[in-house]
Amino acid sequence: MILRSITKHVRDQNWFAVGIDFIIVIVGVFIGIQVANWNDERRDRDAEALYLDRLHGEISAISQRADADYESQLDRLEWMEEVRAFFATGIGIEILDGRHCGALSQSHIFADTIFYPPTIKELIATGRIVLVRDDATRTAILSFDQTNEVLRQVRTDIQIDRLLLARTYPQFIDLRLSEWEDAVCDFQAMARDRAFLNDFIDNMRRYEAYARNVTGRQSEVLEALRATIAYGAKPASAPSVPSSRAPVASEIK
Repeated sequence: MILRSITKHVRDQNWFAVGIDFIIVIVGVFIGIQVANWNDERRDRDAEALYLDRLHGEISAISQRADADYESQLDRLEWMEEVRAFFATGIGIEILDGRHCGALSQSHIFADTIFYPPTIKELIATGRIVLVRDDATRTAILSFDQTNEVLRQVRTDIQIDRLLLARTYPQFIDLRLSEWEDAVCDFQAMARDRAFLNDFIDNMRRYEAYARNVTGRQSEVLEALRATIAYGAKPASAPSVPSSRAPVASEIK
């Protein structure tokens, strides 16, 4: 209809009316573009809200599992430290039991999960990370992705040359083919064997490095990201990169 009107006005040489018709066309096109942009913006904001809500839920669930893993590792470290204290001083053998033997026997295990929320993988892989408008939140997500890669590498590096003490020293450790806590250790014989002491300390230091620099660090970055998403707080300074060098076995004094 507008084209017919313009044609008629041109034929009649009514240039004022032609100008009005062109203004109407331009305004109509502009309004159409704006409406399309508003719709796209609304869809982007809805998608952003959906992604962040889903990510917050994933992190909340994952954090509980990561914290539980860390607490379990700290318990094993405490039992290993009590064994080390006996080896160093000869005092305290009466408190050593199956928990201590089980912890010592598990000192080579660094197989816990490095958690990675699926939504972060989707946001980065698809490029939809650009939907996250808040700079602090977007930076925190990308920082988490980078830190996650570092933690995986640290875990791999720490595991190099680890020792399975129960397999290497079966004369000292009887796993009893059941639960770890049912294992039986000859702690007094262990204390007299220098090779075993060196290997135990090496394993213990590796396990401690893993617990502090991988599992513990993972709990920290998960909580920081959860808080940033939930409250819009600025993320903490860029996470430090833990050393990937495996600790050297030390002498017991």
